[in-house]
Amino acid sequence: MHKSRARLRWAVLATGMAVIAQAAPAQAREPAAAYRLWVTPERGHGTVRTLTCDPDGGTHQDPRRACAQLKSVRGEVSRIPAQDGVCTLEYAPVRVRAEGRWHGAPRHFARTYGNRCAAVRETGGILFR
Repeated sequence: MHKSRARLRWAVLATGMAVIAQAAPAQAREPAAAYRLWVTPERGHGTVRTLTCDPDGGTHQDPRRACAQLKSVRGEVSRIPAQDGVCTLEYAPVRVRAEGRWHGAPRHFARTYGNRCAAVRETGGILFR
């Protein structure tokens, strides 16, 4: 009786290990998208953030919403609709840039705006916030 229980335990353990081994590759897969995002003032140092989608992550402050925004335009930053709102007319130019891949395809975006508010608003309010 004890031998059959031991065999049963080993069979259950082996089955569990096989399930874990099959699940591990799914967790280690490449993200569907990976970007580096820059916001650089004309004078001074900028910030660089990373963003990955599916799974959503990186150093971006809101990866879930940023990835949803990118998904709606197939990763093309230039196609993101502007966010409604107003900005001051202060002239403090910033350059925003996104470099990365969307489902294997390269994506590049770079544009200079009159100030940070305009840059954020014109690119949908999330990606370069």
